[in-house]
Parts: sequence; C-alpha cells; structure tokens
Amino acid sequence: MKRFVIVLLGIGVILFGLISSFVWLPDVWSDNTVVVARLKVRDREFVELTQDWAGDGYMTSVRHWLPSGKTVIAVGDGDAPKAWTARMEQNTNAASVRIRFNKEDWLYSYDARSLTIDGQSRQAEEF
Repeated sequence: MKRFVIVLLGIGVILFGLISSFVWLPDVWSDNTVVVARLKVRDREFVELTQDWAGDGYMTSVRHWLPSGKTVIAVGDGDAPKAWTARMEQNTNAASVRIRFNKEDWLYSYDARSLTIDGQSRQAEEF
C-alpha cells in the first residue's frame, strides 16, 4: 500500500511539473492578476508589467498607475508564456520605460500612454 501511494505521489509530482512548464497552476486557481515587475516613474505614478491567465496563455499587459489613482492599461500579448521576471529601465528624457522579459523588448511611453512592440504602437485605455 505504501508503495502504491508513493508511486501515485511521484506521478502527481511529475504531472504537476510538466503542466507547470506551460502554466503555473496557482495562477489558474487564484484568478488573480500577477504583477511581474513594477517601476516608480514619478511621485505617485507607477508602471507595471502584469499577467492574467487567459485560458490558452497569459494576457500580458502594461498597467500605468496615474497620480490621480486611475489606471490605464495597454495589452501587449494575449497568449504569452508565463513571465517569471522582467527588467524595467526608465528613460526620463524620453518619458519611457523599456521592459524586457521572455526574450521580449517592449517600450512604454508614459507621457503618451503608448506601448510599442516590434515597431507597432498601441494606446493604453483608461479603466
């Protein structure tokens, strides 16, 4: 009986590991927005890289917290792989943040509220 339980636990761990290489199961169960990285750009103003499980991948977005407390969001990729970390670099002269993660290189212009990916720009929408 012990051997059977150990084998079942082993199979469970292996399956969890295989599935987790595609999706982090706690993200599916919790249904929470995951903040991968956050950068303060000015007083009471932040830019975040966020991910939400979307069924077939992660909806990856840039969320911009304005000093008023409102947010604007620019969706970058609707079915991206899980991002565990991201590097954010601010360029104060250009009022922009460079975001690097999962071999991606995005540029968010916080004054223009615009996200540029592979030369294509999209406007952030207020929420």
